[in-house]
Amino acid sequence: MADRAVAARRRRVNRMRAAGAAGLLLGALPGLVGPSAWAAPRTPAAVTTPAAGPAAASYSHAPAGDAAPQRVTGRWEFDREAEAGANSVPGGPAMTPGGGARPAPDAGFMGEGGLLLDGERGYAAGAVPVDTSASFTVTAWVKAAAEPTRRMTLVSAAGNTTSSFRVDFVPARAHLAGGEAWEATLARTDTAGSTTVSATNAGSWFRATEWNHVAVVYDAPAQQLRLYVNGQLDTATCFDDDRDGAADDPQCVPAVPWADHARSFTAQRSLQIGRAKSHGTFGDHWSGAIDDVWAFRGALSKEQINRLASEVFGLPTEVPNVPEAG
Repeated sequence: MADRAVAARRRRVNRMRAAGAAGLLLGALPGLVGPSAWAAPRTPAAVTTPAAGPAAASYSHAPAGDAAPQRVTGRWEFDREAEAGANSVPGGPAMTPGGGARPAPDAGFMGEGGLLLDGERGYAAGAVPVDTSASFTVTAWVKAAAEPTRRMTLVSAAGNTTSSFRVDFVPARAHLAGGEAWEATLARTDTAGSTTVSATNAGSWFRATEWNHVAVVYDAPAQQLRLYVNGQLDTATCFDDDRDGAADDPQCVPAVPWADHARSFTAQRSLQIGRAKSHGTFGDHWSGAIDDVWAFRGALSKEQINRLASEVFGLPTEVPNVPEAG
């Protein structure tokens, strides 16, 4: 069983690397990538978005924005049933599973197990190990039990009324722009009507029912939110076959995996795995498995995210050490 799991992880990482090297776009590899209403870019007849210019330049070379050193503050591997929410960072806060969520040996991608959630009540929660109003990074491996038909939350940080940040999978019919995608959202204040910004990644991900690596990065000095899926920041634009400068489908909105002018409040309540808070109530429970959740102080670089997404054997519990990270 262990040998088969190792082989499966190797195959997945090889597919991710091949997808990244080829600049994988949604729909390019039938059977690997989930179905979507997003249109792949067509050059030159594709509608772009103003955010693609300055934001693209800033995320591709931007180091972590804070002067304070990066630090890993949480890693929850969910490998041991006896220590369900143990933190691999010495002195770091533990996670407490609730609502029937449980570590299971067949629910993991990294290590020996993962957290299994039922989509109705299951979650895990613990103290927030980062200041969500300052730069932070949170990453995880995730897999849905079935093709999602509703919004489901991978991870969030709860305030009194709403989540300061949340990362969701949004199916096509539930998403404003029409295509299923991963979405990260920051709320500016802990109020029901808070202003929010969102980053939408509709690119290099496999079917929701397969393992994907998702990372949310908030660079506070740059006021930028970024959402990586399988180590990639991928956009999806809209078809403009008549070349009139407007999308052929007036309902189509380009998917952009970063957002500028992003600000968030400090979440005082809890880090939540598998659900989010809105209007004072938890919901959008994840159905499936979540594994190897990390939390970092500071905005990790693209190279550091790539290492977390591609190195699946013996990864030490420390800030990813890559030359490009400086």
